[in-house]
Amino acid sequence: MVTINNLNISFGNEVVHKDFSLSVKKGEKLAITGEPGKGKTTLLNVLAGFIPNYEGEISVDGIGLNSKTVNEIRAKMAWLPQDTTLTLESVEELFFAPFEFVQNKAEKPTKEEIEAIFKAFNLSVELLTKKVNEVSGGQKQRIILASCLLLNKPLLLIDEPTSALDQAVKERVTNYILNKKELTVIAVTHDEYWIGNSDDVLEIK
Repeated sequence: MVTINNLNISFGNEVVHKDFSLSVKKGEKLAITGEPGKGKTTLLNVLAGFIPNYEGEISVDGIGLNSKTVNEIRAKMAWLPQDTTLTLESVEELFFAPFEFVQNKAEKPTKEEIEAIFKAFNLSVELLTKKVNEVSGGQKQRIILASCLLLNKPLLLIDEPTSALDQAVKERVTNYILNKKELTVIAVTHDEYWIGNSDDVLEIK
């Protein structure tokens, strides 16, 4: 699903990645971990096409990443950064925001699909009637993650997906995501439970 060959990324005089290569099979769950400042999030950003200035070759689902194919590749992935910058007032707007894009309108979930994933994530659907500032950080994190999963993309890129969750809910959410056999997941995480249940772990030093 994802191949990176001899990736080189620098910001000014700072070398972030040098001759970095990676291969992730379809359906594989990869956890990327390591100390802060080692370029973990940078890897997700370059895969999503947000860092165009790099050397090397990147392909997603057999498509080489470049300025002409970036939108085609993005259509194959759901991307959840650690900090979301969406400034929306209502939880309903926040949840449905990804489905407003033309390429995602056909995936807009049914009431039953929303209820099912909210139940799996230990959330009440009544949260959709609230303002964003009325829900906790953990609830917001799960709501956005549920929205990403309902896009039904073959590739999920996520950065610290369980950082705001208590242990019981963290295990529940982790198991739900990592047990989706057809879904390829690349997650930047320091969560020991997520790391321990992933197919493969990449520690960047």
